[in-house]
Amino acid sequence: MPRDRGQHETANARKSGGQTPEAAPEPAEVIRRLHAMVREARAPLIDPTAGNVNDCRRRLDEVASALRKLLAGPPGIDPKHDVALAGPLASLRAEIGRVAILLDSAAAFHMGWMHMAACMVSGYTADGTPATPEPARRVSLEV
Repeated sequence: MPRDRGQHETANARKSGGQTPEAAPEPAEVIRRLHAMVREARAPLIDPTAGNVNDCRRRLDEVASALRKLLAGPPGIDPKHDVALAGPLASLRAEIGRVAILLDSAAAFHMGWMHMAACMVSGYTADGTPATPEPARRVSLEV
């Protein structure tokens, strides 16, 4: 009578000392997962709030860590020179480039608003250029 799959795995686990060997995921599958993670990190950048940018940074840190592990990989296997991985790696690189463009745009957007806010606070000079913001704290003493 054929056994249930779970029973078969349990029997094999008992034979091997209680440990079931887990195969490492294929590099192509890891790259596909990383690509999906980068795509998920990119989505909230359409609304570049500080929270969304920080969340994107956290996700990209996870991706960078996993990519370092993949590229370090087991000895004798070099994912950078594997022809089968060239396409998925190029796709991942392109997705990271799109995220970089959105992050640069978010930084420029916020820098522009900081400049505008400084102009609103400090006003303009006689020739129409934005005035240098005053230092936040100032002490004047007359003797």
